Amino acid sequence: MAITYHDPCHLGRMSDTRIPSHGVEHYELGTMPIKDIPKVMGMNGVYDPPREVLKSIPGIKLIEMERRREYAWCCGSGGGVKSAYPELAMDTVKERLEEAQATGAETIVSCCPWCEKNFEDGIRASGSELKVVDAVDLLIQSVE
Repeated sequence: MAITYHDPCHLGRMSDTRIPSHGVEHYELGTMPIKDIPKVMGMNGVYDPPREVLKSIPGIKLIEMERRREYAWCCGSGGGVKSAYPELAMDTVKERLEEAQATGAETIVSCCPWCEKNFEDGIRASGSELKVVDAVDLLIQSVE
């Protein structure tokens, strides 16, 4: 089975210890304050363990999406977005599903129930043939 893995925001970027970044402030065209802020959040989140588990399943071929790990595109569901802004959540998940389809994988795997639900809704709305599976469910299926 060819799969692609979606890094959930809560497990990846949001699980990282927050390190304050102050940056250097300068002014562009003398009007709007702009800060040069180095990326410090998300670099040490939980990224490798889910991949290691998935790669350990016999018959699984993991194909990475272009945006992954700390740069992964959100599924659109977290932080109450799906409840407060359902159209934004749907637009966001459709973009992520297009990226998943571009890998040639038949299944998108995640470790987040909010992502899984939004992917299901996006697949249904877009007519995509992708399947969505929780990583734990995939692991359980592999030993049955």
